[in-house]
Amino acid sequence: MIDKLISFCLENRIPSITLAVSILGFGLWSWSDLKKEAYPDVGDTQVSVIALLPGKAALEVERRITLPLERGLNSVPYVLTRRSKTIFGLSVLQFVFEDGITDFTARQLVLERLNNVELPEEAEVSLAPLTGPVGEIFRYTIEADPEWTPMELRTLQDWVIIPSLRQVPGVADIVNFGGLEKQIHIITSPNRLYRYHLSLSDLMEAVKNNNRNTGGNILTRGEQGFVVRGLGAIQTKEDIENIVVTAVGGTPIYISNLASVEEYPRYPDGFFSYSLRNPITGEIKARNSGIQGLIAMRRGENPSEVIERVRDRINFINKHLLPKEVKIVATYDRTELVDYTIRTVYHTLFEGVSIVTLVLIFFLGSLRSALVVACTIPISLLFGFTMMKLTGIPANLLSLGAIDFGIIVDGAVVMVENIFRKYSDHRKTHRAGTGFAEILDLTKTSATEVGKEIFFSITIIIFAYLPIFTFQRIEGKLFSPMAFTLSYAILGSLLLTLTVIPVLMALLYRSKMGSYSDTPLEWKNPVLENLLKLYDTVINIALKSPGKTVAYSLGIVLFTFTVGFARLGTEFLPELDEGAINVRCFFPVGMHIRGAEKYIPSIKESLLKHEQVSVVLTQLGRNDEGTDPYGPNRLEILVGLKDYELWKEKIPKAELLKRIKKDLQDILPGVQLLFSQPILDNVTESVTGSVSDLAIFLNGEDLKELRKTSGEILEIIREIHGATESGIEQERDQAQLTIEVNRKNSARYGINASDILNTVEAAIGGKEVGELYDGPRRFDIVVRYTTDFRSSLESVKNLLVSSPSGGRIPLSELATIELKDGPTIIQRQDGKRQISVRTNIRGRDQGSFVQEAKQKISEKVVLPEGINIGWGGQFENLTRAGERLRIVIPATLGLIFCFLFAIFRIPRYALLGLAGLPISVTGGILALQLRGMNFSVSAGVGFVSLFGISTMTCVLFVSRMLHLLSDGHHLDLKNSVLEAAKLQFRPRIMTVLLALLGLIPAATATGIGSDVQRPLATVIVGGLTLEIFTLVYLPCIFYLVEKSKSPLAKSNK
Repeated sequence: MIDKLISFCLENRIPSITLAVSILGFGLWSWSDLKKEAYPDVGDTQVSVIALLPGKAALEVERRITLPLERGLNSVPYVLTRRSKTIFGLSVLQFVFEDGITDFTARQLVLERLNNVELPEEAEVSLAPLTGPVGEIFRYTIEADPEWTPMELRTLQDWVIIPSLRQVPGVADIVNFGGLEKQIHIITSPNRLYRYHLSLSDLMEAVKNNNRNTGGNILTRGEQGFVVRGLGAIQTKEDIENIVVTAVGGTPIYISNLASVEEYPRYPDGFFSYSLRNPITGEIKARNSGIQGLIAMRRGENPSEVIERVRDRINFINKHLLPKEVKIVATYDRTELVDYTIRTVYHTLFEGVSIVTLVLIFFLGSLRSALVVACTIPISLLFGFTMMKLTGIPANLLSLGAIDFGIIVDGAVVMVENIFRKYSDHRKTHRAGTGFAEILDLTKTSATEVGKEIFFSITIIIFAYLPIFTFQRIEGKLFSPMAFTLSYAILGSLLLTLTVIPVLMALLYRSKMGSYSDTPLEWKNPVLENLLKLYDTVINIALKSPGKTVAYSLGIVLFTFTVGFARLGTEFLPELDEGAINVRCFFPVGMHIRGAEKYIPSIKESLLKHEQVSVVLTQLGRNDEGTDPYGPNRLEILVGLKDYELWKEKIPKAELLKRIKKDLQDILPGVQLLFSQPILDNVTESVTGSVSDLAIFLNGEDLKELRKTSGEILEIIREIHGATESGIEQERDQAQLTIEVNRKNSARYGINASDILNTVEAAIGGKEVGELYDGPRRFDIVVRYTTDFRSSLESVKNLLVSSPSGGRIPLSELATIELKDGPTIIQRQDGKRQISVRTNIRGRDQGSFVQEAKQKISEKVVLPEGINIGWGGQFENLTRAGERLRIVIPATLGLIFCFLFAIFRIPRYALLGLAGLPISVTGGILALQLRGMNFSVSAGVGFVSLFGISTMTCVLFVSRMLHLLSDGHHLDLKNSVLEAAKLQFRPRIMTVLLALLGLIPAATATGIGSDVQRPLATVIVGGLTLEIFTLVYLPCIFYLVEKSKSPLAKSNK
């Protein structure tokens, strides 16, 4: 079949060249239209349910919202994990679905059951936007002249900017953070109400009953009909002031007699501030109370295209929808990271292609042959881009950054080297020239001689990626695109090698082979000639004592492997450099949002003293959508950095991070700090439920026991070497003012519990009683008491509640009022309450840290009954990926053996095809050790790639050896082995060196986003460096195996 394909292409040269040109054209179009991103969306299919119950404590929200939702949604199928977080006024439930379930299917499954859950009328329930953990692609703030108040800017944000941006195709939602939301407050006092014998309920009912429009159906007059509208909805403050509440002696009592009506901001859930430094001039623009919009992209969209549309819409809004003195300014743009990542990939690709081309010229000694091989690189890549476009795989650092051009051209190298060698040998005996027909026959003979070897070798390389295709969840989404992309490129290279390469060789050498000349086809490289002589000497010496050579080789390999593997640490992935820093500050529990806000200016000043910092964005509390269930004591800081090339002081990012950490600890004593990166934070928390390297989950029902046990574990964790930024994820309990109705006392006065609770809710917190309609805009109407009646514990106790008899009873007579500790956040997983101990790990690997932690915790902590322990964070991903690799890698090696057996039909030859694996794997481990890297999933992918390359080089030698044995021209086994080794020296060392050198740029890259590819490339470079020794080791072991089997060996004896 392969021979026929080669013959057909040589006979039909124009269609073959047309095929290459078509691949080139489709590939260029595919690349221009291909989805490009910095990092792949590695999040699971998730659905988050957001439930708001304003004004209610965490325990109350759990009882009335979280538990009913859990019970109602427990039957949602295909769910891996159910998590929830409950804080003051908010509950967020997260459902993580199995792989293969689409986002829309998952949302439909949740909605079907959500509609049947009974919840309080005042609860607001919705699904979170259809976005992923890497969906936040753009942030902006609103700049305006000083006369614009935060409340006015927030109104523009809510009713002008956000509605317009939500219309942009590809945008899932706009999340607001900060600003003061406008409300209409009716501010009264007990004295003003009691003067007219009214209660707070009378005032609220009057507003509710006087704020609606109605319809009177159709009024007919003759043949004409008129729609009847009754208009009574509140549209201005004057409408509220003129509402009649009661009448005294025929005189109407208006709300204006009872209260003042004012525009007033809602108590904020979060504060936003920013400082932006111009990277060129150093000028700083700052605002301490600003407004931020976070633009979330819909999952599956092209981020570059969506950001471009967002920019266009923002320009339109600035020009046509906003006042001249107000404008939107970008504070974070994912395009910068995407562009930087693509530049990193381009730089790595250019270096790889250059190195490969130089190596080809060096070894082949012919510019024409080198160019023929080199042309397979762009065409194979473009073929890969076409397949990526067809299969929906985006271009990012992981799918492109670790492409090894040496592997791509390996098949072409073997084909070109064999054809070129045959041309050279033919030229020595036909100096008068050769006709084109004879050149075609010679090319056909040469190509078919190695065609099967190339086909099976390249197939084995693709086959070796099988473990990566079986990865699940985050590791699958990270590395499967890379495996597919590389497989597509290798497949394109194989197609070109068997169809176009022989045609190009025949056409390019037609004139040189057809003319008379005494000069050889190739340049005699003196270095290569000396290498061949040296190799001839070494292989002859080795074959004199093949047993010792093999024994010494395996002994050294076994020793190095044992020592290196024992000292090799483990981690899930190396830390990704996003060119930014994310800092989480945990202020003392109970601190209100205004109290924490006063520390922000000093924090920004501390960060901006570092010239490397260009942007500081602070988010205190939570956003208005409720997607981040954080309390008012939680501050999140995004620290944007300049391009590394613009840093005046050239220090590592780790050193800058150390300085920032010290400065913040100095100005925030007692405040817990957690350092990470924005995308990594979102991804890790989304997948594992924690932002830390390690999270120890304690599950049970008794929060006191959970917190006590977690405290014991935290003390142990802090003492373990490598632990940093350790703490308990859920803040401790804080004091809460509880007002518990005394039903007997209230019954004595004829007062219902509902009257008491309505008074508490409205007088202290404020009660929404309707909406004011201002054109298309709507603003909540809130009734509350003046500040002096709700500013202290005593004033709350002295609140008066009206009785049916007209008396006014102090609240302290009707209820027990006291301060009690209660939880600020309640976390649940799979039906149980949960408290987690978190820690980051620095200076050692995750695997050994967790082993030590497990041992010490099992020795020192006795888990109370009903409490169980789990291990999560990044370690959870590492455990899952490790278990998968332990099963799939042996299975893959077994399948490769079966594949080799199908090729050679003899088990010992199939085993010889795998003989190089121990050496290459040892080289990979040694490389990780020398560079101080841990074994990670990225390194594991490198070992998988190594399996295919190592097997390919061994298969080439075994196939060539079997060709020589079957020729019948050689009677001596040792000489046959020597000749095969020398014939295969150039193609084998070229395939190894090309794959090795082609990845050196990726192994040494330091740009943003290069962290994941470094371990992968390091393993391959290290493994292939030792693979060079198989040039000696493999002939020796082949000779030993065949010595007792081959008739040539017997005749030699």
